[in-house]
Formats: sequence, C-alpha cells, structure tokens
Amino acid sequence: MKNTLPQNLIAAALAAVASITTTAAFAEGAFVDPFTAANRAAANAPARTGDVSPAVTARTDERYNTGSLFSGPRGWTYWNYLTDPQGYQNPNLWPDKRPTYLFGEMTLPAGAELTVRGWFPHVRFFNFSIYLYERNTFVNASGGSIDGYDIEPDPGSTNPYRVGADRNAKDRRFTIRILAKAAPANPADRAKNSVYLGDGDQTIFGGFRMYVSDQGYDGTGWGPGAGPNHNPPGLTYEATLADGTKLSEAEATKRFGKLMGDAPPPVTIDEWYKLVNNPANNPAMTPATAPATKDGQFFLFTGMQDILLGAFMPPAERAKIPKPKEVGSGANASTAYLVNFTSRQYGPLYVFRGKMPKFPDTWANAAAMPDGEVQYWSVATMATFVNGSLWDGVFDMQVPLDKDGYYTIVVSLPEDRPANATAENGIAWINWGPGEGIGDPRNRKDWGALLMRFMVPKPDWPHSPLKAKTPEELATVMGPYYPRGYYTTKAEFEKNGVKK
Repeated sequence: MKNTLPQNLIAAALAAVASITTTAAFAEGAFVDPFTAANRAAANAPARTGDVSPAVTARTDERYNTGSLFSGPRGWTYWNYLTDPQGYQNPNLWPDKRPTYLFGEMTLPAGAELTVRGWFPHVRFFNFSIYLYERNTFVNASGGSIDGYDIEPDPGSTNPYRVGADRNAKDRRFTIRILAKAAPANPADRAKNSVYLGDGDQTIFGGFRMYVSDQGYDGTGWGPGAGPNHNPPGLTYEATLADGTKLSEAEATKRFGKLMGDAPPPVTIDEWYKLVNNPANNPAMTPATAPATKDGQFFLFTGMQDILLGAFMPPAERAKIPKPKEVGSGANASTAYLVNFTSRQYGPLYVFRGKMPKFPDTWANAAAMPDGEVQYWSVATMATFVNGSLWDGVFDMQVPLDKDGYYTIVVSLPEDRPANATAENGIAWINWGPGEGIGDPRNRKDWGALLMRFMVPKPDWPHSPLKAKTPEELATVMGPYYPRGYYTTKAEFEKNGVKK
C-alpha cells in the first residue's frame, strides 16, 4: 500500500495552506470548528514581554477592521483575544504569535491600477505581498513580494528598515502600485514599488505583514497602544480604471472588494487518520505517534507534499518527492521554516537547544535599525493541519541565552513543567498544548508539532537553512544554529538540567 493521497487532495492542501504564513482561497463566511472555538482562550499561553496584550489587540481591531480592501487585522491575538472575531481573522494554518496581517481578496479589472499610500509602521519587519488566483488557489505573483527595506520611500521620506536608518523618522511615506497590466519587457522600465499582474481581469489576495510592533504601539505599529486616537491613518488608496476613470477609496472598495472568510483545512479528519494508520508508514513510527519518531529532529519545510505525505514515509521513499519551485506556494520565499513532530509517548518533556541567530532587537524603540543574521526568529507548538492552530510560542527577544548565545527550550504540559525551567535559570518554556486539536474521539492528546521560523536570513550568512541543498545537509550547514532535541522527564530535568 503506497503512502499516497488523491491528486485533488494534494491540490486542496496546496491551495488551503498557501504555506505557513498566509492563507489561501477563502470560503465566503467563517469556518470555525467547535474544537477550535473551545480552545480560543488566552490562557493557552502566558503573556510574555513583547507580546501584544488583549487591550491593545482590541484597540487595533477597532481602528483597522473597517471593511477596507485590506481587511483585518488578522493574527493569533485577534483570533484568541477578541470576543467575536471574524472568520478572516483566523490566522490558520500554522501561524505565529507576534505578527499582525492586513490582507484582502479583490478583483482588479483589466487595465486598472490600484495605488496604495502609507506610512512605514513602527515595527521590526514589514512586508507587502500579492498572490494571483490560479488553478483554484493563490500563487505568488511575479515580483509580488516586497520586504520593507526594499520599498522605495516617497521623495523626502525615510525608509526606517534599512540598517542604520532612523527608526523614528517623522517623514516615512511610501507608495505602492498594483497594476492589472503586463510588465514592461525591460525590467529597467518597470516602476519601483509596483506589482504587474498581467493583462486581463485579476483576482488577487494580498496585503501587509507587520512583525513585532514597537513598545507602546498598537499591533500594526501605526497608532499608539493606549488612547483612542491615531494619526495619520496607516493606509489610504485610490484607483484608476483602464478608461481613465478615477475611483475614490470608497468606490474602489465597493468595485474591487470580495467577501473574505476563513480558509478550510487542507485535509479532513478521516484523511488525516488514513495517513496516521497507513501500514506503509515509516516503520520507526506507530499509529500512536505518527508522523513523530523517537529520534526525530527538525527538518526544513519544502512544500505541502513533503510535510503532509513525506513526513509519514520511509526515508528512501520520502527522498523521491520532488522539491517544488516555489516553497510553500504562497509563503514568504525568503523565510526558512523548520518543523519537528513530537509525541509524549516517548517522554513528557521535549527539550531542544541551539544557537540563536543575531536579530535586530527593536521592540524597546531602538533609535536606529540594527543589523542581524535574520529579521526574526520564533518557535511555536502547533495542532495538526486539520486544525491549524498555534498553542504557544516564543520569539527571539523572549528567549534567554547563555554566555555563548545558546538557548534551551523545554516543551511540556503545564503540570509537567520542571521547577528549573524558568528564565531565571536560562531556560524558556512553552506549553505542549492539547494535542492534535481535532474534535474527534481519535484525537491524540500526546501528539505535538513544533514550527521554527528563520525569517529572511541574510544572503551572506553561511549558516542559513536556505543554503542546505538536501535534507541531509541541513544540520551541517546550520552548524551550531541547528536545534537538537531529546525526550526526558520532569524529575530527570530537575535533577540534571539540560544535556549539552
């Protein structure tokens, strides 16, 4: 029996996940399974320095959830802290705790041009991305992802994301154009900050990512975290049709906007357990643990076919899966995602250790943009793709380091947390979570998944995970930055601490 799924299921997986950081073709209306709704609780993760508070989350939602083309805000805090979040605010699948997204779905008629004007927000990382609707999914538009430091500021303004730039510059305007036109044949003739969608009507999904807003700011980094007012507004826009007709923001919203909902899961419950119980799975795993194995370590995410199918296969069979040209079919292609599947069947604690890459620590209102080996680093515990939720997580500045720059992270249920797994002892702790996150009697509460982000590694950083050409090369290329883990018990960890 081969470890395969119908082609339409694979296509659905690629469509619905659109990788890990964004979403894909939306249902019109919210998809919220009861199990997910029951687990939308702030108590799933304790507040840590740098996290967005419930009050700031609510204030951000009040300011920017206005029905514009760039709907939102969307992210973990909005889904977990708001009393009645909208379906499009669900950040599945496999989100991160710290970003705020302002994304929308819209259709631009042939020849139209949408001009978006904004202020560079007070955040660490800022990105604009556009995806085209093709083959029943959203795929990366050519040249459609522009990281903040590559956005050309308006004349007289400062781009605060370039190393050494004044992060508090008052003049910080930018303009981005989305054109339903063919790009000029000569790249030199293409306008800066412009995304060409090609001739014809184009249905697109896109918007903005904001990671780690500065202390005292709301989730977008545009307004204050406290107080009712924010000035200026973060985004404005207008449009021009092919015949020269000008559209105001309200007119463009009415003409182009599409109702967004929540992305349904890439696999059904029955399809997931068909994979779990497949007798052709890797013999190192059992139905109680699959796709986790006792000695399993972090691997590089290269696409949905590998993570959804290959993770269950014997290594030789998994190696035959072709690597897609576009990693994640919608992810930020300059970000590396490391994944590890775990199971408490092997031990109640999973402990891993590695060296932290240098990152620009901006949260405490750094005056100038620092340099770093990555723009952002995080790790989180996750549900299965059937659910797609994040249970708990930490990002770079929240993780204590030893004198050599290494971190140690303990993953367990709260009742199994060792007394010495504290920041005072140089240890970060994250909640294992309630397992697969499936409202079904087959739900395995011992199951777990870890997702680690190396966001935008510098091209000249020799230990970037993106430099690994094969899975076997990953640990070698990453060297001390590769996270290595093992299972243990609360008593053993309290007695002996971390293995080095």
